[in-house]
Parts: sequence; structure tokens; C-alpha cells
Amino acid sequence: MATATSSVRERVQAASARIARVKRLDRLATATITLGGLFIIVSVSFIFLFILGQTWPLFRQSEGRALGALKLAEVPALPGAAPATAAGAAAPGPLVIGTDEYQRYFYELLPDGRLPFFRTPDGGLARAELLPGLATGPAGAAVVSASRSLTGDYLGAGTADGRVLLSQVRFRPKYEDQKLVDLEIDVRERGAYALDPGGRPVRLVAYQEHDGRKAVAAVVGERELRVLRVGDDESEERAELTVEPGEVVTQVALSRTEGLVAATSQGWLYYWELDNGFRLANRSLASDAPITALATNYGGVSVLLGDARGRTAAWFRVRLKEDDSDLALVKAHQFEPQSAAVQAIAVSTRDKSFVTAGADGTFVLRHMTSGRTLRELRATGQGTPELALLTPKMDGLLAKLSDGHLERFEIRNPHPEFSRAALFGKVWYEGYAKPEYVWQSTGATDDFEPKFSLVPLVFGTIKGTLYALLFAVPIAVMGALYTSQFMHPTLKARVKPAVEIMAALPSVVIGFIAGLWLASRVERAVVPVLLMVVLLPIFGTAGILLWGRLPRAFAQRLKPGLEIFVIVPLLLLGGWVTLQIGPVVEGLLFGGDFKIWLSQSLGLVYDQRNSLVVGLAMGFAVIPIIFTIAEDSFSSVPSHLTAASLALGASRWQTATRVVLPTASPGIFSAVMIGFGRAVGETMIVLMATGNTPVLDWSVFNGMRTLSANIAVEVPEAPYGGTLYRTLFLAGGVLFLMTFVVNTVAEVIRQRLRERYRAI
Repeated sequence: MATATSSVRERVQAASARIARVKRLDRLATATITLGGLFIIVSVSFIFLFILGQTWPLFRQSEGRALGALKLAEVPALPGAAPATAAGAAAPGPLVIGTDEYQRYFYELLPDGRLPFFRTPDGGLARAELLPGLATGPAGAAVVSASRSLTGDYLGAGTADGRVLLSQVRFRPKYEDQKLVDLEIDVRERGAYALDPGGRPVRLVAYQEHDGRKAVAAVVGERELRVLRVGDDESEERAELTVEPGEVVTQVALSRTEGLVAATSQGWLYYWELDNGFRLANRSLASDAPITALATNYGGVSVLLGDARGRTAAWFRVRLKEDDSDLALVKAHQFEPQSAAVQAIAVSTRDKSFVTAGADGTFVLRHMTSGRTLRELRATGQGTPELALLTPKMDGLLAKLSDGHLERFEIRNPHPEFSRAALFGKVWYEGYAKPEYVWQSTGATDDFEPKFSLVPLVFGTIKGTLYALLFAVPIAVMGALYTSQFMHPTLKARVKPAVEIMAALPSVVIGFIAGLWLASRVERAVVPVLLMVVLLPIFGTAGILLWGRLPRAFAQRLKPGLEIFVIVPLLLLGGWVTLQIGPVVEGLLFGGDFKIWLSQSLGLVYDQRNSLVVGLAMGFAVIPIIFTIAEDSFSSVPSHLTAASLALGASRWQTATRVVLPTASPGIFSAVMIGFGRAVGETMIVLMATGNTPVLDWSVFNGMRTLSANIAVEVPEAPYGGTLYRTLFLAGGVLFLMTFVVNTVAEVIRQRLRERYRAI
């Protein structure tokens, strides 16, 4: 008896030990799973914070601070200099100012022809010389006007006797032990030309040199302009231009060597095409007040103007319609006004930024493309701004005040192109007929206007995902339904693993096949491919109907699921039929060439690598994921529901579509959403199987560019810390938020579907 009691006690103790061990293992598993989930949450949070940290500098304001007003050293008199009070001479003060890219030296051109160079840090005089060509002219011919080109430091000086003297200031760095120690200053003569035969003073002058060609424009009198073009072979073209009677030319600028822009006191803006016989191409009323400042932006395409009421606008020439023979001059950007008249405009040599100097001593830093007012600065000196200059590295602003002081500012403006409107709104870019959504981060020239709209990329992501799901969801869900409800278990045991193995196929291989093989086949047989979308479901449905009409006695002898041997041959037959009748249909309905008909009748272009190819290829990659999860959902439907349906007289197809399908709908929805996430984040297939063009077009025959593919394409070209670099991180954040929002909404819908069918 004692032995039996001891044996029972030992068994109870052993069972208790096993239960305790199981509980410890259960707690350990629970803790491991919990820690794993927390780790995933923390990791995702850190990824989001990292993306936020990389994009946050885009949203920071530009910085600028005044360095104070600098008193420049006295400039000694030079032999041959004209008296500052000569007839026609301007009031004492510089006519143009300039600096080198390191801000070591600052120079100005004075009305008597002296060209002094000052040390920028302390204002001390480094050297002074006479403007080349001035000493060889008539005595006392003062410089009454001057201009400096945006790039190259080309100086054009108009004299009181109707001549224009051309020169160039060059700074050459000197290095010792690979360290910059100083700059060599060289002033080269570029020619002297008599533009006015009557010898009248040149009130305004503009000079540009580009690709070995020169263009000079001089304003003599109130409304007369004298223009000279010198070719790379030193050939000369001259013209005499005038504005309308009663108008007075107040500003003049050159658009490289191809165009001439003039503004008048009545607010009119003139544009002459210099390479087209000096033709007046445009005349537009730009303002209801006198235009007091005029400049061409970096690249020479846009014209920036400011008026006496403090308003600033940007104009450029575009072809508003494709069939227009002439370009129209349009006001593309209107900026926030200042409180005083715009005295000068300083243009950046690195991007589309510029500064407008007001008569009240305010300097407003703006960016043309984004339309932003980046920073407002105020002079510390007592004088009003007369001339302004943005430094070549876009890290400072220099302004000459009426009291003779040089006002200096430090500027930090790393991302002027960025704005919320530029990212998600329409922007009127140079050369475009209207405001549009455009992504184009790089160009062939340094004066390219970056375009960072994310709208085409978000649109392309949605478009590619939609076409992929349109192809994948019906096949995957219906295939999963058939596999779980009709296929013989032996065949199912082979089919399901085979489909799951498809998910392991690298997307780069699918993209490679789609881009190099499938795209060309689809292009040659686009009509048969489109016919397959219609005919294959018909042939497949015919197989189901044919199977249902078999004699009952014969059908009962067959194993469930053998209908696949009827459906598959009919699908193959349908594919063969479409290939045979496709050319006939193309000849009857589309004139023998579908692509030409598409272009002429619908105005659509057929790209070889298009959304149709992406839908087929990416759909093929998404099918295994949706199929696997959907098949598990169908197989998890309680067997008593299907048995009850069959017992009540429903057919197997009725049971599958009316009982199994609704009951498994939460799982199906999850499968589709996971497939959506797979398609949204797909990179290589989209990259290789489309033209990768960021266009806003729902046409299945056009390509697109998705957010993920754009990141893959642009990352190698993005300088670290630049606007493109941070915008790509922002695109990644948008993709992150898109998937997060979609998955959150999907989970809410899935939970509601579960609640709805829980009672079944």
C-alpha cells in the first residue's frame, strides 16, 4: 500500500515538474515574442526618426546676419583718369561692384575710370588701376554707365563720348603646399567700340560674352538703343533699336548673346531676338509703375524686374501652344512686395536665388522656382543701397551704400529650391507652357532648374501598384479558392509548394526578363495580349460550365478536382486562339497597326516598357504572396459550414462563392493588403520594365516612375547633404507613411470583417 502511495506521489510530482517546466517555457516564449515585437517597434521608430532627421534641414529657414558696414580706403588719383565732374558723368560712387569666390578682394568701377581692388576683411586698398582702353580715348571721356556679367566678371563701361569699353577681371588662386595663400588679379582688355556715331553719352550699358561671342547694348538718349554683336570670327553686326514714343528706357539687360531686354518708366518690357535679325519679339506691360531694377537670372532664361512700388516678378518666354510660331513673354512668378522701391537686383551664380535691395535699406533673399521669400536683412549703415552683389559661393551678400560704406552679410541658404508648394503643387518652370508637376533633378548644364515635385512619383507608385493588383488579385484569389476547395489533396500538395517557391524568385530576375524579353513580345503582340484579358476568363468559365454539365453517373466516378484537366486545356486553347485572331482584329479595327492607331486616334504614345508590362511582371511577383495567405484563409473556414451548405443542396461552386469566400474575407483582405505593400515597395521590376519616366498619365501604354525606383535611380547622383539627397529621404518617408496608413486602414477593416463573421 505504501509502495502504491509513493508511486502516485512520484507521478504527481513528476507531472507538477513537467507542468512547471512547460509554464517556464511558456513564459520564456511569451517574453521572447514580446521583446521581439518591442524590438521591431523600436527599430521601425528609429528608422522613421532617422528619415525625419535627414529631411528636417529642408524645413529650416535660411540664415543670414549682418557683418557690419565697412569703410573702404581712399583711392589715389591715377594718371589718365577722367574728372568725376565731366559732362555727363554720373554722381560720385561706383557703377559696378564685384568680388572673387573666396571673398578675399572686392573691386568697384568708379565714374572716372579707376578700378580699385580692396581687401574684403578690412577694406584696405590692395591695388588700383585705370580701366583698360580709357587712356587711349579722348581726354576727359568719363565713364557714365557700366555693367558686370553674372559669370566671367565681364565689364562693359559706357563713356560720355558714345563708346563702350569691354574688359574682364580674372582671379587666379595661388597655392603653397596645397594651401590657398593669395589670388592673382588680372584685368584684360576685351575691346573698345564706338556705338553712337553722334558721340552721345551711354546712359545704360549691358555686356555679355558667351562661347566666344560678344553682345553689347547701349542706351543713348531716352529711347534709342545701339546693339553690337561680335562673332567668334570677329565679324560684327550692328542695329539701332527704339522703344515707343513717350517712353524712357530705365533698365537694360542681355539674355546671354541671343536676347535683349529693356524696361521703361511706363512699365513696359521689351524683348528683341538678337540672333533673328534684331527682331522685336515681345512687348508686354509688366507694371503700372516705373521699372527700377532689371536682371536676367542664372542661365539667361528668366528676367527679374522690380518696380517703384516694391513689387518683384519673374518673366520668361515660352511657347504656350505646340503649334504657336512665336514665343510669348509671360509673367510666371509674382513675389511678395517690399515696403520701398526696388533699387537693385543681385543674382546668384549657383541657383535661381536672388536678392532685391529696397530703398529703405532692406534686402530680401528670394528663390525664383520655389517662389519663397527666404530671408529679409537690413543694412546697419545709414545710406541707402545702390548696388548689391551675391557672392559666387552664395555664402554672402555685398552692398554698396550711398554713404560710401560697404555693407556685408553672411548667408546660409542650403536648400532654397525646397518648398511645400514645389513638392506637392504645380510650379511654372522655365520653358513650360503652364504650371505643372515635374520631377527632374539634374540637367545638362549648370544653370539647370531642379524640379522636385513628388506628385508624379506618388502617382506612379499608385499606378504601378494598381495595374499589378488588377492582374494578380483575381488570379491569386481564385486560384487559392480552387486549390483549397476543389483540387485533389495529392495535387494540392504539389501545387501549393510550387507557387510558394515562386515567391523566392529574385525580383531583379523578373525585371530582367520583363524588360529584355517580355516587353518586346508584348509590343509585337499587343492586340492578342489585350484579347487574352477578355477571352481567357471566357474559356476558363466555359471549362467550369462544361464540367458541370457532365452526366451525373460519369461525374460521380471522377475524383474531386479533376476539372483542372478540362479547364487548363481550354485556357491554353484560348491563348492559342487569341494569338491567331489577334492580327485579324488588328487589321479590321485598328488599320493594321495598333500603335499608329493609338497615336492618331487617341493621342496616346505606346512605350515598349510600359505599365502593361509592369502589371504582368510585378503581378507575377505578387501572386505567390496573395495566393499563400488566401489559400490558408480558405482552408481555415470551419468544415461544418461547408458541410451544412452542401447538405442543404448547394453545389460546390455555390458553397465556395457564397459561404467560404465571405467567411474567409478578412484573410483575403489581409492577403491583398500584403500584396499591396509588396507592390508599393517593389524597385527592380519597375526600374527595369518601364521607361522610368515620371509622367502623370493613367494610360496602360505609358511608363511611370515610382518612389522606390526613383530613390534607386537618384541616390548615386545625390551629393551628401544636398537638396536632392534630403528630398530622396523625404520620398522614402512618404513611402513609409503611405504603407503605414494603408496597413492601418486595412487592419481596421480586417477587424471589422472578423467581427462580422465571428458568429458564423
